[in-house]
Order: sequence, then C-alpha cells, then structure tokens
Amino acid sequence: MEVWFIEPPPTLDWQPSSGVSTAGRRHPSLNFTGEQVYSYINLSAAAVLRKAGHTVRYTHCQTEGIDRAALVSKIREFPTGLIVIMAEHINWGVTAAIIREIRQESDAHVVLVGPLATALDHEVMNRLEPDYILRREWDLSVLALSRSLADGTPLEEVPGLTYRRGGALQRTPDSPLVEDLDALPFPAYDLVRLDRFYESVFKRFPAATTITSRGCPYRCVFCAFPETIYDHRYRAQSPERVLEEARFLYRDHGVREIRYDDDTFEVDRDRVFKICENFRSARMDLVWAPQCRPGNVDLELARAMKQAGCTFILYGVESGVDDILQKIRKGTTTERIRQGVRAAQQAGIDVLNCVMIGFYWDTRETIRETIAFAFELNAEFTQFSMPVPLPGTVYWDFLVGEGVIRPDDWLRSDSFHGLGFDLPHVSASELQQILRKTYRRYCTRPRYVWMMVRRAGRSR
Repeated sequence: MEVWFIEPPPTLDWQPSSGVSTAGRRHPSLNFTGEQVYSYINLSAAAVLRKAGHTVRYTHCQTEGIDRAALVSKIREFPTGLIVIMAEHINWGVTAAIIREIRQESDAHVVLVGPLATALDHEVMNRLEPDYILRREWDLSVLALSRSLADGTPLEEVPGLTYRRGGALQRTPDSPLVEDLDALPFPAYDLVRLDRFYESVFKRFPAATTITSRGCPYRCVFCAFPETIYDHRYRAQSPERVLEEARFLYRDHGVREIRYDDDTFEVDRDRVFKICENFRSARMDLVWAPQCRPGNVDLELARAMKQAGCTFILYGVESGVDDILQKIRKGTTTERIRQGVRAAQQAGIDVLNCVMIGFYWDTRETIRETIAFAFELNAEFTQFSMPVPLPGTVYWDFLVGEGVIRPDDWLRSDSFHGLGFDLPHVSASELQQILRKTYRRYCTRPRYVWMMVRRAGRSR
C-alpha cells in the first residue's frame, strides 16, 4: 500500500509569501520568525513502513511552498492508499478542509495522529470526520493499519484505533508503547529537506531534530506529550544507538547540529556520561543540544556534555515562585533551577530558559517574582510565554473543572494563539502587555547587553 504523510499549511489562506509558519512541537504555535519544524515520529513511522515494503511519500507543505490549492492538485494524483496527518490544536481547521478535499478528489483513507487526536478522539472524529484515528505512539500502529487495509484483516486487530462501524464509534485497546527504541529504523530524514528547517536556537546548518528517549517520569500539569503520546514510563535508546544515528545524520545528510527533543534527556545520568564519551571518541565536527531539567544537571555533568560538543541546553524553568512550581507539579525548586542554570553557564554551555507567566494561580506579584527570577538567571536566551492548556493534560481538565474554559474551547483558535480567557487574578490582555514589555526589558538590561557584547567578541 502507498502511504502519504502530509504536514499541512499553517492556515487556510496560507501562501508561501505570507511569512507565517508553524513552530514548536510540544506546544505548537503560529509565528513569523521563519522557524520550521517537522514531525520526527512521522519520519520514524515512514521508515518503519518503508522497511516493511510499503511505498511512502511525504509532503511538508511549508518548506515545499505548497498551499491548499497546490495540495488539492497533488491529492487528485493520489486516488487510493492511506493519508496520515498529525492533527494539532492550531491547524484543526486546515486539517478539516484537507479531509473534505480528499473526500472530493480521492478514494484514499485518512488517519489522524498526534496529541489532539489521542486526547479527544471522539470529538475529533465527529468534527473533522477522518476515516481513522491512531492514538498514542504511531510508529508501528500505522504499519498495522496499512496491513489491515491492504490485506483485509479485521480492524479490531489494529491497536490504538478509533473508527466507525455502522455509524457508531469503535475503539481498540491503546497501542503498546515501543519498548525497544534501538529496534526502530532511523527516521526517514531523506523525505524532507533538512536544509530548509530552522529554529532560532540553531547555531550551525543543516540541523536536525530527533529524540533519544520517550516517556517522562515527571508529571508537570501542562505537558501534553507524556500524557497523550509517550506515557510517563521512561524508555531510551542505548548510547551506541544515539551515536550511530548522529553519525548517520553527519555522514549521509551533512548535518552539523542535532537538537535532542527528549522530554528529559538527562534522566539516566550514567547514560548521558556514556553518550558524551562516545561523542568525544567519534570526533565529528558536530554540535548538539538537549532539553533537560535544571535540577538534574550539575557541574560535572555539564562539563562532560560541553566536552562532547553540547553548545546549549533548553531548560523548563516555568516559574520563579516555589508555590507555583509546586502547584504545577514541576517537582523542583527555584534553588535547584538556579544551580542547574549556573552549572551549565560555568561549563561554557548556553542556556535557553523557558519561562511561563499566567498560570491559574498566578497573581501580579507572583508574575513579578517570576520575571525577576528570569532576569536574575540571565540566560543567553529566555523564552517568555503563557501556559496554554492543551487537551489531555491535567491543566486542561483543571481549567474546565473551574469553569475557566469550556470542553470545546479547542475549537477556538484565539485560545491557542495567546491566552483567550481571563484568569482569577489577571486578565488575558494584561498578560499580553506584560509579555511584550518583559521581552523588551530583558534584552535591554545592561547586564544582558554586556554578556552579548562579550559573546560577540568570542564567536561570530
């Protein structure tokens, strides 16, 4: 069977010249910075299918300059087979339109995947009307569905499947987690143009983004991927497999930077030291950057990472108030965050701190404290944002229970492009104003400007 992965345009009226793109993976957003991302799970599923003998095609509309009209022309050339789309809260309207156009132009089956489809499979089936939804990890379940459609085997045997039978929605048991990540083939990076992807934190190009582990043992209330896709059970590639894939990207695709988008790259400390040892021995002209929890990174670990080619670490700081950290179940303290940031900086690693203002429990005072904490940390890069509730998370359920949002608010695009609702102690409009002023203040402080001047003298 031929399987076609489509990563849709960001908006219904998008044109290549519009300047809008989709950024972020865990909390996708529309932006005008030029950032472009791809789904590495889609590429993994494509590799699994190809290894099993299926024909695979892949269309990343944004980097290929394909608007809806051009996509419809391609759909006419794809009369049968299976089309896979990752439905997201910011592109559900585009996805619904594409599904309608597929119905008119093709006999292909449509399956939706991803956190939104997993969390709200019944609602998404009724609103967007795909043929199928595959819940949770879909590397292997797309293969099972393709086999079922090709061979006529019962759909009941496809794990994690939501589908219709006789007008009624049916659900098979959730697909099992991929236990042996080393057994998966390398993602099919050749299906995308890596030189067309950009994130603001990249330092060298071409760059690639991938993962070395799945499942986060921590339980932050706002994080969708562990709740919907990966689960909280940690599973990791071996250090040898991590190096093997890095070599493959370096040698076969010319990649010079890898972004590791693991939930918590550093959970297995011994594994990280072994990965660092392997990278040092390999002597590739390659840099890399992981996502970590600052409370788990000390100076010894940071120095080992730096010596192995790590140039920056993305930290989830979230709040500068211990009470808020406790309420969002972050499992850390401001002091541990402070220590982790200092350890990375002392080792010569740049830090990207992700800070969120506007949790349900935030007041004007706690927001001021969080901003002051971010200024104190003085990271080379700091991303200030608002905590957008995503379906499937504890935070979403909590806000629905408090009456702050409605269960169908995922249909309101304004709820996900900023904060489309007021909180008990601060309004959405006030938060937007605070956010704009905070970015300006952060980047014009003498301490920050002096740090950037010194960096400019050391490196282009």
